[in-house]
Amino acid sequence: MAIPERFQATGTDAAVSITRAVTQHRIGLGLTFGEQLDIDRLRRATRLSLDAEPVLGCSFRTDSFKAYWRRIGDMDAVEAFSVLDTEDLDREVSAFQAREVGDAGPQAAVRLFRSADRDVLGIKVSHVLADGHAAKQYAYLLASIYTRLGADPSFIPEPDLNARPTARDVWNHLDSQQRRDAKRAKSWAMPNWGVLAKAQSGRGLTYRSLALGPERFVALKAYGKARGATVNDMLLTAFFRACIRAFDPVAGRPLSLMCTADLRRYLPDADRLPIANISISGSLDIERVDGESFDETLGRIHGRMGVWAKACYGAGPALSAEKITALGYKMTKRILEATFRMSGPGKTYPWFTNIGILDEDRLAFNGQVPVTGSMFGPAAFGASIVPTVSTYKNCLTVCMGFCEEDFDREIVDRVLELTSEELELT
Repeated sequence: MAIPERFQATGTDAAVSITRAVTQHRIGLGLTFGEQLDIDRLRRATRLSLDAEPVLGCSFRTDSFKAYWRRIGDMDAVEAFSVLDTEDLDREVSAFQAREVGDAGPQAAVRLFRSADRDVLGIKVSHVLADGHAAKQYAYLLASIYTRLGADPSFIPEPDLNARPTARDVWNHLDSQQRRDAKRAKSWAMPNWGVLAKAQSGRGLTYRSLALGPERFVALKAYGKARGATVNDMLLTAFFRACIRAFDPVAGRPLSLMCTADLRRYLPDADRLPIANISISGSLDIERVDGESFDETLGRIHGRMGVWAKACYGAGPALSAEKITALGYKMTKRILEATFRMSGPGKTYPWFTNIGILDEDRLAFNGQVPVTGSMFGPAAFGASIVPTVSTYKNCLTVCMGFCEEDFDREIVDRVLELTSEELELT
């Protein structure tokens, strides 16, 4: 089946591209293998993946009334795969994830980091194109193609030419009551945490992380279940309490606490949808209450998450954003840039994203299952309090990106340390 030369960008694509003025949008994975992978097969699998999900083999264009994706002319001249021999795996993997997937395309990059005792596979996609779920989806696709090539070196996948999902598709699958509830959701929240940054440059992106082993993860899960709460509720509670201890915000008024949700839950056959960014964030607007226990904060967080769930996790605001982008890319850019200016200096908010579980079976590369795996996410310019959570083999990782020219590493480490301390209370 012939691949079209051009694909329409969704409203989310356009909006995310514009918000790169204040956010380092990144999304990717790091997978560690105890045995060496086949370099030539990985290179071939990466090349074929750009046809299997055709929008990955595109450049992002804004030279028309609406943004769009255009296929790269000579795909065989594109090098989306690379290899690096190194003994400094952590530093090199972090540096790879920090570099943006450029608009010129392709919209995915894969690098194999080889050391004397293990391989680490770095995988990343453009956040303009894809959210956390889609990044996992791409990793699963790459593993599947690699495996198929092991059995049949001539294998060529069929391109997925189904339309990429949008917020309008989500809205169309809500019933009348859900639509009424969704319209009550807030479209945005103003930053109201006074956290000082050294600058607002967006330069020097790097990452720090916290890992919770399987025993702690299982205990955390059991603790939450006994209280009618999810692991996500538990993590968000610990993170919120850690931020209060680290930044001492004012009490008695709602604090913006951003949380990301995947709207695929409202779409049929969610796992079979093409790669897309169909997530949205909203604020829980929760007050600081001095002297309350972890369980008391957990109860309030769980309650606010229930309110947000009833409002369909921001499906209404997502549709509004889709409508705004119908005004054209330039007009959308002017509108969003005006909102950036409203935030004011020295203000930020914690922004929590839990991408969920990485499926070890779907990450098997011809039977080779990663020993460890975790995800990387976005960072804000200036003060960046943006954890990205993922879980692999019952090991939970909290990864925080920040720009070293803007924000002190010690502050990020302190937030992670306090989050771990709060989880010890469970």
